[in-house]
Amino acid sequence: MDSLTQIVLGAAVGEAVLGKKAGNRAILWGAVAGTIPDLDVAANAVFSPIDALAFHRGPTHSVVFCIAGAIAFGWILHRMYRYRHHRYIAALCWGFMVLSIAGAIILTDAITIIKTIAGLSLAGLGVYTIYYRYTRDNYRIPDDITVREWQWLFFWSLITHPILDCFTTYGTQMLLPFSDYRIGFNNISVVDPLYTVPFMLFLTASMFFRRTDKRRRILNGLGLVVSSIYMIWTFTNKARVNEVFEQSLQADGISYQRYMTTPTILNNILWYGVAESDTAWHFGQYSFFDSDKKFRLQTIPKNKALSRQFDGDYTFEKLKWFSNRYYNITEPDSGRIVFEDLRFGTFRTSAEAEDKFVFRFYLEVNADGSLKLLNRGDGPRDGNFREMFSLLWNRILGRIT
Repeated sequence: MDSLTQIVLGAAVGEAVLGKKAGNRAILWGAVAGTIPDLDVAANAVFSPIDALAFHRGPTHSVVFCIAGAIAFGWILHRMYRYRHHRYIAALCWGFMVLSIAGAIILTDAITIIKTIAGLSLAGLGVYTIYYRYTRDNYRIPDDITVREWQWLFFWSLITHPILDCFTTYGTQMLLPFSDYRIGFNNISVVDPLYTVPFMLFLTASMFFRRTDKRRRILNGLGLVVSSIYMIWTFTNKARVNEVFEQSLQADGISYQRYMTTPTILNNILWYGVAESDTAWHFGQYSFFDSDKKFRLQTIPKNKALSRQFDGDYTFEKLKWFSNRYYNITEPDSGRIVFEDLRFGTFRTSAEAEDKFVFRFYLEVNADGSLKLLNRGDGPRDGNFREMFSLLWNRILGRIT
């Protein structure tokens, strides 16, 4: 999921585990723990593009890391609160959390005015919380918070991060170092406001009550319950969509080897499906608001000859693994290869559109015949997000162009 959602989940879990004793500090450290796994993006600065792609949602998202990290971070935090200047360290961490949340909103691809107002408003709320409520909430940490309780907070806030990521399409390597299998249930979009916003509102409201106030725990609990109910609802949607997709393939006379379905960005109403046959890929979209209960399928042939040419190449094999072998490969220009990850669906509605697939990788053929990855995956080209949102909104409402 996106960074904002992971911060909110980590904070809510931290409050549920230790809020009664630690107050808003439990929310703070839960949010920090919820952010830690995604710091693996720092690999972009030191790894090659293909290795950085493979590293994301890798070691820092594993169960092993969550256990080891909880032991280490919990011990460090326990020691920190026995340091006489810990107040300033904690204030810096609060500032980091607030800026991270505000930045996650402002940098999210959305309409500029709305995202800026939302981000700055949240930053203002964070400043108020830090300088007023935080200092009034019985500032001294109770002596009876043990190192094990801090470790327990970190464990649950860390482990819920990769668990939540498993529900998205990207896939999460939770089983490392024992297996590099990418777990992905494809039932929720990587950004879904209906999951995040109510959750965040309940959590924010709970912060304004003292740690011993029952209303604090009730509000936070409601946020966890509402978000969990929504998550269950996405699974029921997926079951309905799978049935429609299978019927659509059957109605079009398509014999398939496997298929997958996933919701499109920002919603759980418009779904995308892709199926593999021996010689082609069949894909399409379906909205619950469509007048007829059917995927409108398009077909593109597999480029088997070109794929065989690069079989065994390190970069090509990594991309096939990353895409779970749902991919198409083309050579629009001599020496330039385009690898399309078909799992993330289409941007354009026209089958002839050059950039119809959201996730595209550009590769260069080296002199020795090997491939070099030139980018880390593209979204909609030319930054034309207004067009993307217009197409998305119309398609969600069942309008087919």
